[in-house]
Amino acid sequence: MSLPKIVGHRGAATHAPENTLAGLRQAAAFGAAWVEFDVMLSRDGVPLLHHDKSLARTTGDPRLVTETNLAELKTLDAGAWFGARFAGERIPTFAEAIAVLAELGLGANVEIKPASGRERETAEAVVKEVQRSWPSSLPAPLISSFEDSCLEVALALAPELPRGHLFEAIPADWQDSVARLDCLSVHGRDQLLDEETVAQIREAGYRVVTYTVNDPRHAVELDAWGVDTIITDDLPSITAAFGPS
Repeated sequence: MSLPKIVGHRGAATHAPENTLAGLRQAAAFGAAWVEFDVMLSRDGVPLLHHDKSLARTTGDPRLVTETNLAELKTLDAGAWFGARFAGERIPTFAEAIAVLAELGLGANVEIKPASGRERETAEAVVKEVQRSWPSSLPAPLISSFEDSCLEVALALAPELPRGHLFEAIPADWQDSVARLDCLSVHGRDQLLDEETVAQIREAGYRVVTYTVNDPRHAVELDAWGVDTIITDDLPSITAAFGPS
């Protein structure tokens, strides 16, 4: 499977509210081929785009996503915190996001972001929505997670979907879980990654994905190390660092 060099983090997080349909559209407007976003469950089990466990930062509501039904979540404003022109932007369901990806021709790295205790339930909901709604016009999504149990469910239910194992700092024994879960890619935080680790992962036959890279000079350095994919909040700056494609 081919992965793009540059992926928009949570859509285009420097330029539009994260994990919203507006963010997906902004990423496409910048010329992104792929975006990354987070999927968790509402209280009533609907997969939707959101990163934090709490709604406070992006909507001003103090509740947790996992304690709030979809109907209530849909009343919240997920755009005004970012800027007045995004006021009224809603938290999208995963199904709504897939429809927009199809409209825009965007591929996606879908991060399963479960609340504690809902790891397997969240992974199952994500995979089933992909199986139900993912358009044949798009490349298969890269399913990633920090949680081994989420990737176990994805492997069991849809072994054909590529998987990526997320880490903060990539541990010395990274290959144990990556091999067991039959992953395509290993994802690590950019500031905790080094050239030797990148080389080891590549030599073992895996792709290297790093997040969240917003310094153009560091992006070029990571690319020189052999990193396959750079996830960024700032698509224009990182894209410009590599010049015309």
